[in-house]
Amino acid sequence: MKVRLLDNLNAFLVLAACGTLSEAAQRLSCSPATLSRRMQQLEEDVGLKLFDRVQAGYVLTEDGHDVLEQLEPFQCAYAGFEQWLSAKSRRPQVRVSAGSWTMKFLSMHIGALCKPEDGFEVVFITSEDRLNIKKREIDIGLRSSPPAEIGLASKRLPPVEFAPYVAVGAVGADEAVMERWLGIAPEFATTNSSRWLLEHHGSEMVMQVSSQHTLLDMLCAGAGVSILPCFLGDTAPQLRRCGPVIEELTKFQWVTMHDDRRHLPEVRMMTDRIVQVIEQHRGQ
Repeated sequence: MKVRLLDNLNAFLVLAACGTLSEAAQRLSCSPATLSRRMQQLEEDVGLKLFDRVQAGYVLTEDGHDVLEQLEPFQCAYAGFEQWLSAKSRRPQVRVSAGSWTMKFLSMHIGALCKPEDGFEVVFITSEDRLNIKKREIDIGLRSSPPAEIGLASKRLPPVEFAPYVAVGAVGADEAVMERWLGIAPEFATTNSSRWLLEHHGSEMVMQVSSQHTLLDMLCAGAGVSILPCFLGDTAPQLRRCGPVIEELTKFQWVTMHDDRRHLPEVRMMTDRIVQVIEQHRGQ
């Protein structure tokens, strides 16, 4: 009974994260029908209805949310155990998360971050979402605000400034390009800068894209004008700044770590390298 309950609780966590039987069953290496039966067993064992079965998938009930909150320490411990077990069979791993612009910056300085003699491997995760360090989804996160969660440590980095940019050949040669704004489409605008651009220049946009990578490509190709972080726009040889810094978008950045794992040699080394690269190339 206890073993079955633990297995089903883990399956509950996976289904709560995925929201659909098919995706959760794939992650658990079982069939959707089997997973459905396991959730029914779990609900019988705990005496609570945990999910509402709807057409779009499985939605947590109020009791389900309460159980999920109670299981948070178990989830953290389980993730830590998986990392420990993985480390026993291979080199230690450091997982680093950052948004698209910051990850582009890190890739430009990869030689200073990753060295052949390192005894660990690094996983770089590009995401605009705030991945959970406390639950060990990542080890190091580069964020636009300090952590509010207990158990996390952080260091403030130099501020990130934003300004408008156009392709080098377009500046002065084609004034009309300054009226052609490029931006992220509303349904994909998850960052402060992309939402600011929609608010202030949405009516002037001639092109919208779904990702920041595509926006940068279109900008370099001369399709129009858009805003970028200055640490990226000022170093791109294809681009030139065409306006002042947008003060209301200027924000500090924080490198954030789990308070326990930050003392591991590989996590500490990677954090120190990231901080050094950012401070050297963005100013103190």
